[in-house]
Amino acid sequence: MKLAKISFAALLLLFGFHGPAATWTQAAAAAELERLNVVYSSIAGASVSTWVPKEAGIYRKYGLDVNLIYVAGSLAIATLVSGDTHMAQVSGAAAILSRLGGSDVKLVGATINVIPMSLVTTPDITGPEDIKGKTFGVSRFGSLTDLGLQKAISEWGLDPAKDIKMIQTGGVPENLLFMQQGVIKGALLSSPTLDKAKEMGYRELLNLADIKFRYPGTALATTDSFIKNRPQTLKKFLMATLEGIKYAKSNPDFTIKVLGKYTRTSDTKLLTSTFQTYVLRYIQNIPTISSSEIEAALQEVAARNPKAKSADPRQFYDPAPLEQLAKEGFMNQLYPR
Repeated sequence: MKLAKISFAALLLLFGFHGPAATWTQAAAAAELERLNVVYSSIAGASVSTWVPKEAGIYRKYGLDVNLIYVAGSLAIATLVSGDTHMAQVSGAAAILSRLGGSDVKLVGATINVIPMSLVTTPDITGPEDIKGKTFGVSRFGSLTDLGLQKAISEWGLDPAKDIKMIQTGGVPENLLFMQQGVIKGALLSSPTLDKAKEMGYRELLNLADIKFRYPGTALATTDSFIKNRPQTLKKFLMATLEGIKYAKSNPDFTIKVLGKYTRTSDTKLLTSTFQTYVLRYIQNIPTISSSEIEAALQEVAARNPKAKSADPRQFYDPAPLEQLAKEGFMNQLYPR
């Protein structure tokens, strides 16, 4: 009788039956997957490294049932600190600020090691001389849009703390909305919002990815306790992330559809531009992170937290999980020489 029941369930799956028995079998299969809450902090091309593994079934391939959650800007870090999420795709600066504040948040990789954003302004702003005294938008204080804006203003020899005003908007798309409403004169934008803004006539003053500055712009963060207590789960997540990045770059049509779904954009031209810029140019095949990149972030963070000036870069990141994958030959399997 037991054997008959097993065979019957197998037949139901084979022929695509969607009744109660099929539901039971699917639930049993799902129970074997490890539940993982993953947060992403930006509705932009930078988040492809979480979106594609989810949509392509790569997380499930590695035994993970990933629940993707969007939380804008630096607030994403709070979900790690509270324990509501286990992994986060966030600004490296936000993670560093959190640890300086006493949390156990730690970086394990950087999918993008530049600031993949441009300073965009209203058409009447033609150069640095027009910036003084103007109001600019950031998604959240401490976020990449905040630290990046400070870096952009500093590039022109201005003091972001004195020469401009900053307000929080809530996100990158909201930055453009606030410009349209006349609330702010400029902000950092990333694709596809950046491409849309340029089409609308807004001015791109500076592409931060073009300056000689390496920085954990988009990083993978977790906590010391997660690294210690669930090393195999972290390993599976990183493996899925790396394979997802390769899949995203190798399958442009699929990736463009995913970009459209999450950014709620149907403009193929904008989405193709985002793919070519973010996925092919900015996202690293292997999301390593270095001490020099952490040091650069600490220099920027010091403007908001003086503790960063004397902090040891090694306390903010752990390269061991990715190094272990390299030793085991995982990277060579993905990218055979």
